[in-house]
Amino acid sequence: MEKKAKNGKVTIANIIAIVGVVLLMVFTFIGHSFMSGGELGMDIVVSVAITAFIAFLVWFMIKAKGAENELAKWKKLEIATLVVYVVVAIPLSLYGGIMQFFIVNDNKERVKECAKDDLDRIDQMFLDYKEFEEQAIGRTSDGLSNAIKEGRRNDDLKEFMKTNHISASEEGVSAFKDLQMRLLVGSGYERLYTSFKEQRVKIEQSIDSWSMMQIPTKAKQIPALAESAQQELNTLSNGLYKIKEYQVKRFETAPLELKEAMQGTGGFSVKALLFVLLIHILILFNYVVAYRTSTLSINKRGRNDNGRILK
Repeated sequence: MEKKAKNGKVTIANIIAIVGVVLLMVFTFIGHSFMSGGELGMDIVVSVAITAFIAFLVWFMIKAKGAENELAKWKKLEIATLVVYVVVAIPLSLYGGIMQFFIVNDNKERVKECAKDDLDRIDQMFLDYKEFEEQAIGRTSDGLSNAIKEGRRNDDLKEFMKTNHISASEEGVSAFKDLQMRLLVGSGYERLYTSFKEQRVKIEQSIDSWSMMQIPTKAKQIPALAESAQQELNTLSNGLYKIKEYQVKRFETAPLELKEAMQGTGGFSVKALLFVLLIHILILFNYVVAYRTSTLSINKRGRNDNGRILK
């Protein structure tokens, strides 16, 4: 057992404990980010809270162990704190994130596949949009051409053409078609699709390389990317002047899976348990070698801790 350090120097035991605390905080943070799906603020709060709680328990045990008065009381507090550490602190660190970290890593191929599938769903929404809008524009322009050729323009159609400045000629219909193509599947659409593809490459690179610090962020980014694309595409689509209701469609991706795959992956990892035990061995090492007072306490009957009567 080490002698009590009175000069405030950092000991090897301190360094070992600090390593354990750092490992606990880092892996709890990453694991909890898998559980939360990349909610950074909450991940920081949880990892700091768990680490601070465990560090406080160790500090208190060391303080109780080195107490030089009322030894019986401090001994009880020391034992009670150690029980809390084993019963509460170790399971808390295990299920506060570290267990999820190992479980997700054990299932990383499935997580990668879910990420790819989610990105494919967003990609397919872009392709569905382009196909649908091109067909809708084609049907609208064909309807206008036929109406002009056959002279079957009712009042609603006349009002539609007047509102959209379409002259009653093939040239007017062709100009309307070209305008709508430029607006809906031209530069605006291409800009959105190009931006998505650029972000997709970055997301896939992070997930394929299994960049653990970035994966939860990417899991949160994919749904945000899907929602943004949906809003943009539906805004563009609503700008098309369509004659028939069946030419109107709301674009949405199929349900996404990555976030659920990370959060919902359950089970138990022996590796996680062994890693947590290693972390706590490192943290508790400072307590194990900490100074314990050799002072004898005196009880109310005038006996010391060994039961001898003091004269």
